[in-house]
Amino acid sequence: MAVLEVETFTLVAGIDALAFRALDEQMQEWCYVNRPGLARRTTGKADDGTYVVITLFGEASQADSSYYKNTDAVVAAWSVAITESSRSVAVYSLL
Repeated sequence: MAVLEVETFTLVAGIDALAFRALDEQMQEWCYVNRPGLARRTTGKADDGTYVVITLFGEASQADSSYYKNTDAVVAAWSVAITESSRSVAVYSLL
């Protein structure tokens, strides 16, 4: 059954929205190549500065939130822009 992985976070002080958008565009490409079962990935930002990444996978076993620990340069650059203590991940089954 398909699932949504919902990840929320804030950015490290000093990282602006434009710089993060460039990092996230690179991350988007990396995810499509390196995260099996990924059907769609969308990033959004709330007025309070909180970001959300919603990723659709074909099945629950493909939603592995430890991907951000990958040592690839793209993932590392994206990950250091995020305040780790603000990061939250939840997986939801589609109805």
